[in-house]
Amino acid sequence: MSAAADHTADSPSSTAPGSSPAREPAQGTSLFREHLFPGIGWWLVAVSVGAALGLVLVPLDLTVAIVVAVVCVIALVALVYQYSPLLEVKNGQFQLGRARIDVDLLGEVTVLHGEEWARTVGQDFEPLAHHCVRGWTRSGLRVEVLDDADPTTAWVASSRRPDDLALALRTAKQLQERQGR
Repeated sequence: MSAAADHTADSPSSTAPGSSPAREPAQGTSLFREHLFPGIGWWLVAVSVGAALGLVLVPLDLTVAIVVAVVCVIALVALVYQYSPLLEVKNGQFQLGRARIDVDLLGEVTVLHGEEWARTVGQDFEPLAHHCVRGWTRSGLRVEVLDDADPTTAWVASSRRPDDLALALRTAKQLQERQGR
């Protein structure tokens, strides 16, 4: 794990004399938010395929072809958007696509880049883990699940900013621990 990934939030007691303590984020404030949109290539493919579907109908009727092309482009762009999951840490929960888990049920966070990431989603694939992996990302993280009632061993998530996500998860967990006291 890189040194940059090992940030922890300072406790109010560790602030320098004369400085104001770190403020906790307001309820409802997102500590991390990332929409895993694909690169420009996927958007161009969606537009091109939609236009091609309309182009096929030009010999029949130009107006129908244009309407079909526009509808198909909109539908395919919406499909690409819908297939792009949201990763968010907010209100003591980690949202990964449509799944949510309380951060106090999460354990160690491991940031993965390059070969480590490829190995985690390839040969070291965990069948019992919850996976939200997108092929257009080359990094992500693995978070242990500590809930004994949950058969899921970990959450494995693609992210373009896994260090920031790991920091947000650690911060949210510390905030939950403070509020629990």
